[in-house]
This record gives sequence, structure tokens and C-alpha cells, in this order.
Amino acid sequence: MPSDMLLEVNGLTKHFAPVAFGRGPLVKAVRDVSFQIPRGQVLGLVGESGSGKTTIGRMVAQLVEPTAGSVRFDGVETTALSRHAQRKLHAQVQYIFQDPFASLSPRMTIGQIITEGLDIQQIGTRGTS
Repeated sequence: MPSDMLLEVNGLTKHFAPVAFGRGPLVKAVRDVSFQIPRGQVLGLVGESGSGKTTIGRMVAQLVEPTAGSVRFDGVETTALSRHAQRKLHAQVQYIFQDPFASLSPRMTIGQIITEGLDIQQIGTRGTS
């Protein structure tokens, strides 16, 4: 039986190692973030540039491995999934960048942009127009 919570994030933390030859301070990008999203609800993360919104989205989608914490999607702990299971998860989880205009490509039509993810995931069939 499915849980009432679609997404449960507890104690999510991400630290990045120093970039310049292993020197410099550890970057604490996200520290101890927790939230829940019930089925049928939407959550918007708001914060200034550099506050960790994108890193949180990437960790929830398992595009970046968390340093600590847990992410449960539809009752399944996603931080322990195999690569194959993560690929299946990617077909169900998506986050939207704060600036949608930066995500648009002048080399593609809107239709191509919208269907690109479906084509990659082999979801649906192409209609004729």
C-alpha cells in the first residue's frame, strides 16, 4: 500500500571536497535539510543564489550523492539504489530550475525540448501531425 508521503527527505547534507589540488576549505553546500511532500502536493524551494536549492534537487533525483541523510521516494530509500534502479527513478523524478528561460535551447523547438526526456526514457510513442 502506498504511503501518503510521496517524498520524505531527512537530514540531507552535502559537502564538497576542495577543488584546487585538494587544498582549501571543505564546502558545506547543504546542511541537515528535511521536508516531506504528500501525494498531490508541490514544494517550491526559495533562497538566494548559492543557498543549495539546485544541490538539494540533484540529491533528491540521485544525480549527486548525499554526504549524509536519507531520501525516500514512494516509500523506497533512494540513496541505496543500484545504478539500474536509479535510472528507473530518473524517469519518475524531475525538478525544475529556477530560471526556465536558461533551460531553453534556441537550437530546439519547444516540442523537441518537451519530448526529449520522454524519448530518452522510451516513454510513449510519437504521434503524427
